[in-house]
Amino acid sequence: MEDNLKNLADIYYAKILSPSSGIGISWLRNTLAGLGIKDESIEKLYSINAPISREVWYYIFMKIWEEKKLADFLNILIDKVGSVDLGQIKDKLSSMGLIYRNGKFERKIFKIIVLVSGRGTNLQAIIDAIEKGKINGEIVGVISNKKKAYALQRAKNHGIETFYIPHKKDESREEYDKKLAKIIDEKRADLIVLAGFLRILSSWFVRKYKWKIINIHPALLPAFAGLYGENVHKAVLDYGCKVSGCTVHFVDEEVDHGPIIIQKCVEVLDDDTAESLAQRILEKEHESLVEAIKLISEGRIKIEGRRVKIS
Repeated sequence: MEDNLKNLADIYYAKILSPSSGIGISWLRNTLAGLGIKDESIEKLYSINAPISREVWYYIFMKIWEEKKLADFLNILIDKVGSVDLGQIKDKLSSMGLIYRNGKFERKIFKIIVLVSGRGTNLQAIIDAIEKGKINGEIVGVISNKKKAYALQRAKNHGIETFYIPHKKDESREEYDKKLAKIIDEKRADLIVLAGFLRILSSWFVRKYKWKIINIHPALLPAFAGLYGENVHKAVLDYGCKVSGCTVHFVDEEVDHGPIIIQKCVEVLDDDTAESLAQRILEKEHESLVEAIKLISEGRIKIEGRRVKIS
């Protein structure tokens, strides 16, 4: 993402070097202040009337991107120096959370739906990452098949819309999944995250959202596929494994089978119980899930057969 941001900055840097641009450190400082961005480094540059070097320009772009004001700043630049030819960078704008159409920039929000059945600690990790700016995205809905799942309360605590969809006795798996799909389509979700969702999805659902569903599994796949919760960790201990961990993978039509995005390892200790091992792996689950969502939201994932390549 940083290289793409620098490439975008370079395009505009050539424009601001023109004497007629009227852009200097004073203009930049005032413009950023108007966007609600104050920065000690920029204030120091302003106090000595420093020139805008390429390094300073990169710093300013990174700061504005971190503050989620890049689209607003670029539109102000367009009004000041005119439009530019984005060329090859145009197809990389989504990695910076941008859309360019009709001569204007808009902020692209990567929309996430999270499916849950339990406590929701992985959901909380995603919420925290978004609030800290680690993921340029928004959770547009949390869906649970369990009415008392604490994950629903976690979502409500952060103003996220929640949905409880119970399974009816006479309802097929596909019929249930079509109710999920109705919400997902209405919310225009870019990614569906299974964060402890204790239901197997129908082939219809997986095909409809091919490579748009990811799952977190508390073991190093393909080992111990099909197990969940403490059953996984008990099986790891019973087998005498020296290493375990977690896997984030895309979902296909087989259980715990799709292409692997990220795996993180945890040493199995001699005195481990299923509970102690689960707790250490859970920390890695939080890290892995956030990392995977960030990569996908920035367009840095490419699937080739069973291999997931990261750019």
